[in-house]
Amino acid sequence: MKRLSLTGLSIIAIVLSLSTSAQARGHKEVLMQPMTKISKHIFIKKYITPFELVGSAYQGQYRDYSIPGFGSLIYDARTGRIAAKDLVKAAIESKDLLPETIDDRDYLRSVEVQLRSLGR
Repeated sequence: MKRLSLTGLSIIAIVLSLSTSAQARGHKEVLMQPMTKISKHIFIKKYITPFELVGSAYQGQYRDYSIPGFGSLIYDARTGRIAAKDLVKAAIESKDLLPETIDDRDYLRSVEVQLRSLGR
């Protein structure tokens, strides 16, 4: 009987600790992502990470904005035809990023690092 109650208490403690840490991570993610208010009660996400941006470009999401996808993006990034600023401009035009992002040097530097790491 003691073994059963000890096991039950252990399981409950583990479940509570996992749900608490998952909730804490969820709140952190929400605080880190800028939101734009488009009406009294509706907010839209206006931040994608540099990794997500380059990944989306690789998949061809910005073809309509003169950013090639797949192998062409890798080639253009390596030869200097596509720079981080070009990719950020395309994301701003497609409303994936806020216009102020174009002046964020850290963000641009991170996008550049992600572009250089393509195809490695």
